[in-house]
Amino acid sequence: MSIARTAARGVAWNMVLGVGSRVLQLVGTLVLTRFIAPDEYGEVLAASITVVTAGTLTSFAFGQYLIANRANAQVAFQAMALHVALGAGAMAVVILLREPLADWLGNLGMAMFIPGFALAHLIDRVRYVPERVLVRELRFRSIAIINGSSDVLFTVVALAFAGRYGAHAILIATLVRAAFCTCIFLLLSPREQWLRVSPLQWETTRKLFSYGLPVMITAIADRAATRWDSLVMSKLFGPAVMARYNLSYSLAEMPIGHVAEHIGEVLMPSFSLMADAQRRAAVVRAAALMSLVVSPLGVGLGAVAPIVVSTFFDARWAEMAPMLMILSIMTIFRPMTWPAVAYLQAVGRTRLVMVLSLIRGAVVLALVAAFGFLGGPLWSCAGACVGYVMHSALTVIATGRSTGLSVLQYMLGIARPLLACVPMFLVIAGLGAQLSALNTPPLITLTVQLVAGAGTYIASAFLFAAVTAREFVRIATETVRRRSTAAQ
Repeated sequence: MSIARTAARGVAWNMVLGVGSRVLQLVGTLVLTRFIAPDEYGEVLAASITVVTAGTLTSFAFGQYLIANRANAQVAFQAMALHVALGAGAMAVVILLREPLADWLGNLGMAMFIPGFALAHLIDRVRYVPERVLVRELRFRSIAIINGSSDVLFTVVALAFAGRYGAHAILIATLVRAAFCTCIFLLLSPREQWLRVSPLQWETTRKLFSYGLPVMITAIADRAATRWDSLVMSKLFGPAVMARYNLSYSLAEMPIGHVAEHIGEVLMPSFSLMADAQRRAAVVRAAALMSLVVSPLGVGLGAVAPIVVSTFFDARWAEMAPMLMILSIMTIFRPMTWPAVAYLQAVGRTRLVMVLSLIRGAVVLALVAAFGFLGGPLWSCAGACVGYVMHSALTVIATGRSTGLSVLQYMLGIARPLLACVPMFLVIAGLGAQLSALNTPPLITLTVQLVAGAGTYIASAFLFAAVTAREFVRIATETVRRRSTAAQ
């Protein structure tokens, strides 16, 4: 089977299993908001973000090096030893500084949650190299099953303990998920490719850090753009507003995490195995397919945001509605750059990726803080969206100038599905206004809007983005057919 087809099947597996498990996790989150007040939710989130930030500061993307260079078992073991040791040091520091950090952020309750999240992060570190080995072998089906099962487990555990332990249920579920995932990856990953005990060698260590440093800086910038904004909100407006912002952001990210992320995970290892001409064509197709799938989710989410919040959340979370409507714009533009970034990584342009990510982190955080200071929480949301739009355009242009990739073709591939979203938005908004005037129950209104919007988008996609839509149908059909043949 060709690499492109293996990648397409990997996308399909990641999407099918990921969407199902994440939807269940979303439902679980909605239920959790009935047990956890916004200020308590903000404390847990702040602790989690702080721990993950400390971990990101010591994550040098050794796994990407193993994939790009097809490194042997000795190198993989050294990478694993370094990764776990660096994580242990980072977690020790963040635990020791938990009280000053909580005081600085104006979120004193977060301190009690930091040790537990630090332990969960350290457990996750153990699985990192075995998981990357599976990625290198393009075993996306196994990875999708493990990650999907862990999301389901997290939801079940959190809901089981929420009534009794409140916000602590999220911490308990995080620990259980980390232990489950690590054990399964250690069992399934081919140990002959990473479990070969070898002393640290200076040359190997130098290569690992040299390759991983730009990627690590990129990851820090990504963390800054996607998570530190919540800490800015906590500092400016307190843990309750931060919780509403973060949950709105998470809902806006849903299409990214449920769909685009699974496509993105497949791109880099697949691009790394292609010839350059094949790779360039694949990048443009991937961007168009990404836009075809993700754009209607973002536009549709923005259209139904008010009724979603009023239907599924109680009065304590009502201020989320305008936040969600604004942040849904981010859903459209943030994944736009992922095929381009995966292409840059596959051809070794990691320093450019690093620079672009640093720009994004600086711009998004600065605009969230500045807009928030000038106009309040909703302006902060607008600042985040403006930052992502600016970064997306810059990334595509810089990739084209650096690699010769056609910026025009890339942009057209993204723009056509976006154009198909216009009729969908008008239909959803018009139905919402009419059904509201008739005092239709919110859940019925939402259902009608979603069904009508989906039908409108499918028709519009075959009108405005026919080539991409037909390719998507072909990939989906081939995947289902192979699955049926294998089952027989």
